Amino acid sequence: MTAALLVRIDEDVVGRLWLDTKKRFCFQYSKKWLERSGIPLSLSLPLRSDPYLDDESHPFFANLLPEERIRALIARNLRVSLNNDFGLLERIGGDCAGAVSLFPDTGEPIVEPGSYRKLSLDDLNTILGELRKRPLLAGEKGVRLSLAGAQKKLPVFYHEGTFSLAHGTAPSNYIIKPAMEDLDGTVENEAFCMALAHQIGLEVPPSFIHHHRETKVFVIKRYDRAATPEGTKRLHQEDFCQALRIPPEHKYESEGGPSLVASFDLVRQASIRSGKDLLSLLNWVIFNYLTGNSDAHGKNISLLLLRDGPMLAPFYDLLSTRIYTHYGVAEGLAMRIGGESDPGAIQKKHWEQFAQEVGIKPRLVLTRVAGMAKRIQALRLQLFKGAFADHRCDALYRLMELMDQQAEKTLRRVG
Repeated sequence: MTAALLVRIDEDVVGRLWLDTKKRFCFQYSKKWLERSGIPLSLSLPLRSDPYLDDESHPFFANLLPEERIRALIARNLRVSLNNDFGLLERIGGDCAGAVSLFPDTGEPIVEPGSYRKLSLDDLNTILGELRKRPLLAGEKGVRLSLAGAQKKLPVFYHEGTFSLAHGTAPSNYIIKPAMEDLDGTVENEAFCMALAHQIGLEVPPSFIHHHRETKVFVIKRYDRAATPEGTKRLHQEDFCQALRIPPEHKYESEGGPSLVASFDLVRQASIRSGKDLLSLLNWVIFNYLTGNSDAHGKNISLLLLRDGPMLAPFYDLLSTRIYTHYGVAEGLAMRIGGESDPGAIQKKHWEQFAQEVGIKPRLVLTRVAGMAKRIQALRLQLFKGAFADHRCDALYRLMELMDQQAEKTLRRVG
């Protein structure tokens, strides 16, 4: 295992990550980065010359890695111990979320030219079929990809209907998410929720369903990438667990993860457009409640850390989980609303308590809750009968019913 890793944002070295004699994480900013840049690696790691020790630095880096079964498969395939975060970052940290990448510190300049391998649709099907046994293509020569989360994903470069696989330092610009193996209709579910969110007015990246032969996948544009005349540029970002220094295994509020109060406080204190972003975050909370997304935790919200300053990133991972309660999926909310985690028990008083806790006028919150419930009732069937006419499935029928019931119940309670 390498003695140290160079941590980069885009092409610039931010600092070094190494393990001390007790195998604990240590991170230190480079002098050049401190002199030339005003952007921190994380809001939890403000710019300073002294090293950050394990309890300070480890949460940020651990949150770059995949979780649960995906992590276990990658660790096994690469012959890296399951809990060896440093070893995994060394092997797959070349293209992480945002602009962060990690490379072995060999003392020599990093020479790893980027390139793309164009894929036929049959090639893509073959690769997607391999993800079950080889997540993120871990182990393939020239491929060093890492995305957080517990779901299978594949970063790709997509342009004018053509998919390519990124090698070396070449950035991807889209993410492919195959159907979840143990839940039906997740591709249609997520695509519908994202399309509905766009119509409601939430800021979300463009997305679509790709269907070729027997393979149907959800494809979403990366909000942490920007097209420039020179090519695709990475944008620095971090999720709320990283910003609040919370390890990924504690991402749920019940385990010590971010609460809605902590999330709104973070946006209020950090965002350069806090007024706009607070209202956007409020819309996110209401939308997730009305569409039955109980898995909206701190890793599913992010901040873009740009040169002008931090701002709330577009929303992602909008998926109704409550339509899968018959599969044993937990119904309770990842973040409590007004102290209540049972979505079926939330009343007007809980929205009012939530409003007071996050520093927004209760009347505004109640007006937005009722307004979005009415808009979802009006728009969901139009979308279902229109853009999703060719993608109807049992999961979407259950989603239509859940959203209708949720809107009706909400309007009765907050009216």
